[in-house]
Amino acid sequence: MKEDLRSLKNSIVSSYSQVFFSDNHWFGFLILLATFVDPHIGFSGLISIIFSLILLKSSGYNPATIKCGYYTYNVLLTGLAMGAYFQFSITYIIILLIATLLTLLLTIWLSSITSRYKLPFLSLPFVLAIWILLLNAKTLNINILKPDTEYTTGYWSYLGSLSEVLSGKLKSSLILRLIFIYFKSLGSIFFQTNIIAGLLIAGGLLLYSRIAFFLSLTGFICGYIFFTLTHANMSTDAYTYSGINYIFSAIALGGFFLIPSASSYLLVILSTPVIGFILIASARLVEPNSLPLYSLPFSLGVIMFISALNNRYTFKNFHQVQYQLYTPEKNLYAYHMYMERFKKDTYIQLHLPFYGEWFVSQGHEGKLTHKGEWRFALDFVVCDEHQKTFRYPGEKITDFYCYSLPVTAPADGLVVKILDGIDDNEPGEVNLTENWGNTIVIKHLDGLYSKLSHIKKDSFKVKEYDYVKKGDMLALCGNSGRSPEPHIHFQLQTIADIGAHTLKYPLSYYITKRANNYQLHSFDYPEEGETILRPVPSPLIQKAFHFIPGMKFIFDVTNNNNKYTVNWEVFTDSLNQSYLYCHLTGSTAYFTNNDTLFYFTTFKGDKNSLLYFFYLAAYKVLLSYYPDLIVHDQLNVDGYYNGFIKLVQDTIAPFYIFLKPAYTSVFTEADNRHNPKVIMLVSKTWSAGMPGREVNFVIELSDNKIRRIIVKENQSCITAENIS
Repeated sequence: MKEDLRSLKNSIVSSYSQVFFSDNHWFGFLILLATFVDPHIGFSGLISIIFSLILLKSSGYNPATIKCGYYTYNVLLTGLAMGAYFQFSITYIIILLIATLLTLLLTIWLSSITSRYKLPFLSLPFVLAIWILLLNAKTLNINILKPDTEYTTGYWSYLGSLSEVLSGKLKSSLILRLIFIYFKSLGSIFFQTNIIAGLLIAGGLLLYSRIAFFLSLTGFICGYIFFTLTHANMSTDAYTYSGINYIFSAIALGGFFLIPSASSYLLVILSTPVIGFILIASARLVEPNSLPLYSLPFSLGVIMFISALNNRYTFKNFHQVQYQLYTPEKNLYAYHMYMERFKKDTYIQLHLPFYGEWFVSQGHEGKLTHKGEWRFALDFVVCDEHQKTFRYPGEKITDFYCYSLPVTAPADGLVVKILDGIDDNEPGEVNLTENWGNTIVIKHLDGLYSKLSHIKKDSFKVKEYDYVKKGDMLALCGNSGRSPEPHIHFQLQTIADIGAHTLKYPLSYYITKRANNYQLHSFDYPEEGETILRPVPSPLIQKAFHFIPGMKFIFDVTNNNNKYTVNWEVFTDSLNQSYLYCHLTGSTAYFTNNDTLFYFTTFKGDKNSLLYFFYLAAYKVLLSYYPDLIVHDQLNVDGYYNGFIKLVQDTIAPFYIFLKPAYTSVFTEADNRHNPKVIMLVSKTWSAGMPGREVNFVIELSDNKIRRIIVKENQSCITAENIS
């Protein structure tokens, strides 16, 4: 029962905040308060929401969709409008419930249509429902309508009179007049005709998002300038009503559907005349029936812009939000974090075609044979500590270190060609007739093939049309074809032909070694003269970070002098994304394990929870043990900073991000380098390039699990012992 009431409360508050594309409950609560400045209007909206939630829940709709207010924010607007149009009576309650059902049906119907085209339905259900109700009210002669002077009937009518609020002094000041019109515009969104409601909504908007607040001002001012320049035949009060459309359009295009940026602000300015023309033309169409426009111009204009952006060939300048986080700041910071972390990632991840340490004897644009159309190829050999590729005397092919070593599949794929039967050359000899020697070609994707050449004769472990997995043994390194000494020739190409031209394509993860110092490379290109190796997972690290659905963790936590127990559980959502869930705080931390790295992608919830600190501590962890190898990454700005500096960053974030929180992790201790039973992971987060927050972590791995987590920030220390 308690959980049902909490869910009902969250669903109600979300219905209010969703009007401004928000999931912030405090913002929703402030809007709810603003609607009750006129209690009759406020109760009408609340009754509509509760009735619609009962209908949705009893009909079996997705609880998550219900909870976020997706289906009910239009219902709220209809209920509020009904409170503004109709007098209270038993007949009114019946009509209100019918209006609620009608709006709900229109919402679900339009959602099913617009979702096919990846378009929003915005407030179209509300506008259509109100039109249907008003036309019926006049046709059926329903006598509970309020007098015409009390509600909006046309484009240049407006709820309330600005002159009642503005004194002569305010009328003489353009800035003060615009401020009051702005507040009244915000209030009129929820059918409140006073400044108090507008102030509450403006305060909530600023609390919810600095970017959304300034976008609303940008849209409002641009609309007012357009309004003035076109000399529209309307009063100042009429612009208060029209300003709603410019405010909503600015927030939607500038920071919700698009990543906030200078380009999105430019789009807000460019959209102003479009919204204005739609507004004026629509007013002419509905004027004969005395129907209100409300947010119709905003809905039509934004849908047109989103549709146009959806049909682009390349995504330049205007970057659309792919995963909605419901605040412009979160969308922006997540986008920048993603671009910094994964901008070089490839759809197909290609790995080195061998295990162990190899030497790049010839890289891209190599000085010997990697020229012209074949310049993006790599040659690999094995060297000793003296950079020799063979054991003395080096007169036999078997003296070479890499000869007969396994050649492995760089990624999953289909073997499409194998050329075999060519003898290996003795040292110093070269077969110029059969250039590539024994070769295998693997198809990974249409337009992406890998080719490995100079294979040892009769050593293939696979055949044509076999499907191979990453790391599967294909054959043995040889010295066939144009090869003066044993080596692996590796290249990527767009077609299956053995003599095809090369394609520049990065390798996903590899490590370079210089004087026993290791460096991790992600989606990079090996350079000639480098000693490189493919990361080999450590069983202890791999098992400790192998989180599967249903796995549970129990930690005894000591936070300074406070002691408590935390329970985590691993879940997978409908998109097959795995996450840790904290039962104590309701927080979630989404993660990925790709067999090379474990890393977190998104955190939602309590920023003081143990799960959040673990999210920071294990933000990016290499699943292999290489002493003193430092893993670097960049954190999401959102959630890491608080206070005034975060407010400043939020305000200017669309144009410049100066906060750059950094992360490093390194394995510093192990009881055994080759088969450790205990490993210590030390990580740190801090403000790069400027003084700020710094948090230090130690994670102890033992018994194939995370044994202990230690967090130190300033004078605070948190210790968590895994007792599960």
